[in-house]
Amino acid sequence: MSNLDPILRPRSLAIIGVSSKADSLSGKLFANLFNAGYTGAVFPVNPKAGSIRGLKCYPAVAAIPDAVDLAIVMVPRDAVPATLDDCLAAGVRGFVVITAGFREGGEVGAEVERQVLDRVRAAGVRMIGPNCMGLINTAEDVRLDATFSPVPALPGSVAFASHSGALGVAVLETAHAAGLGFAQFVSLGNSSDLNACDVLEAWEHDDAVRSVMLYLEALEEPRRFLEIARRITPRKPIVALKAGRSAAGQRAASSHTGALAAADTGVDAILKQAGVIRATTLEEMLDLARVFAACPLPRGRRVAILTNAGGPAIAASDALDGDGLQLASPSDATRGSFRAFLPAEASVGNPVDMLPSGTPENFRRGVELLAHDEGVDTVLTITVTPPMFPPAEVARAIAAATQGAGVPVLSVFMTNPGFHREVRSIPGMPPMFRYPEAAVRALAGLVRHAERVRIPTPVLGASSQRSPIVERCVAAGGGFLAVPEAFALLAEAGVPVAAPQVATAEGDVAAVARSIGFPLALKAFGPGLVHKSELGAVAVGLRDEGEVEAARARMAARLAAAGVRPEGYLLQRMVAGGREVILGITRDPQVGALVMCGLGGVAVEALRDVAFRPAPLGADDAEAMLAELRGKALLGAFRGRKPADRAALVGALVALGALAAAHPEIAECDVNPLLLLDEGQGCVAVDVRVRIER
Repeated sequence: MSNLDPILRPRSLAIIGVSSKADSLSGKLFANLFNAGYTGAVFPVNPKAGSIRGLKCYPAVAAIPDAVDLAIVMVPRDAVPATLDDCLAAGVRGFVVITAGFREGGEVGAEVERQVLDRVRAAGVRMIGPNCMGLINTAEDVRLDATFSPVPALPGSVAFASHSGALGVAVLETAHAAGLGFAQFVSLGNSSDLNACDVLEAWEHDDAVRSVMLYLEALEEPRRFLEIARRITPRKPIVALKAGRSAAGQRAASSHTGALAAADTGVDAILKQAGVIRATTLEEMLDLARVFAACPLPRGRRVAILTNAGGPAIAASDALDGDGLQLASPSDATRGSFRAFLPAEASVGNPVDMLPSGTPENFRRGVELLAHDEGVDTVLTITVTPPMFPPAEVARAIAAATQGAGVPVLSVFMTNPGFHREVRSIPGMPPMFRYPEAAVRALAGLVRHAERVRIPTPVLGASSQRSPIVERCVAAGGGFLAVPEAFALLAEAGVPVAAPQVATAEGDVAAVARSIGFPLALKAFGPGLVHKSELGAVAVGLRDEGEVEAARARMAARLAAAGVRPEGYLLQRMVAGGREVILGITRDPQVGALVMCGLGGVAVEALRDVAFRPAPLGADDAEAMLAELRGKALLGAFRGRKPADRAALVGALVALGALAAAHPEIAECDVNPLLLLDEGQGCVAVDVRVRIER
């Protein structure tokens, strides 16, 4: 039994503050309870009414003769604390506080909310809200609708939690029209006590819940969310629409990594590492939920398109490519079977264009042929209003073929809007869309979930040991590590480095250069030298002592003109070849340590081709980061060049994640550039900067 059972599966409930007026919010909630057929006992509480809807009305919870699992509180805000006191004294085990006007209304309301939360926490009970619209559980043994939604939720397998009650109502209405059913719905409201993590834990082992939908305005416990969602997503897909994607509030940072981390970066990294599929619109969230509820998981990314119109099929093909999917290659036998019943003018490749004359029977046979082809993982049908047949006949034919398909089938009907309402009740009807691009986006989400299900349970990298280098810097008050110490810290963590030698006096540069050998790189360092390239404080490919001394003199003059005095110079043996990569650590105020990877070295801020994940990382997380990069092809073989040592880059990312996890004092770290050598030759960090905070 879950500790949320008194709320999600109550055997009895009291509605405190219920009105006898049917058009009030409490009246609508009371009506929904009855219309849903709630299986438990209902006790209305209102000292001014004798009965409501034929049920005896009690003056207070203490007057109820039976045990009460759940109290639904709809009294004025300032009366809520005392109401909870009465309920707790009577043994009530859970609360849903519908009442609004708490912290969302200002400091006075926030203080009342703190009083309410103190009571709940002290009693060891749980509460949804305040400022919420209630909850729904469609299970046959519960049948609870404790909301004031104008439409009931259809029974189904989706669990939905929303911070916004109004948006929750809108989604329930839209889902009802689309035929999408719910197992449970929870309006989180202010999430003062119970939040998204709590409902996810309750749904994790609930067999009635096959997929989860979340509308989030905040991620109250990011690390706990990551832990729970990471357990769930290999078995049940989670689709989240997270508000607040903009870069407003992006904090200033001295490092490349910090500058590239916008306000939404940490949350986005958490969702990706957890395997949560992030929707960008409400429509996409509902589309994904419909596909997860209706479709088996695809074997792969190969999609066959069956259509009666070439133009929309081309648009679908473009969308497939944009979402990382691919056109399937049906077998010669399948093509031959199509030739046997389609006109000679029809195209039997992929897309299969049956022409406007395509009949309902053609669609049925086409879906069956493609679904049973070993080279096809998903079938997408596209129908533009047929000139000779009612589109509903085509829909029935597709539905008949889908029931035995064994692979996902998605249908696009570009026809009159009333058609979609007309055919939703057809048994076996696959998820329908009005446009190909929306269908492809939903299919891409289904494919990503299928791929996550097939990989082994991800293993996070362990934290590294605490470093005395960091300890000393913390004891000294923090700040940027001296460059040699920064390199030493990186080497301790397991990232290969081109360890520099230091010349603190100008006259020592040539002697140090002789001891290293040529060619080499020369870099000035000091407090004012955060971005060396911008100040001309780097010279590379120096072939002898003369070139070294000339480069140092020019560098010193440029820095003096800029008002910067270096502490000294670093000299490093040049590393031949290699692709430039940037790795980094930054701190998100909500999420904590984030690890970054990007391509391009000094150009990374202009290109912004980067990926983030919360530390620590597993190898799978690092691989997923590399797969996100737009320039990932540069890591492979091209123009006669061997592929880069991808395994070495993955290892460096995992090591950096372990370093970040073990040292919360590392506020910023840039490894820029890390030179990634050819396959089998490893990688080497040639510049690193680390800032420590106490």
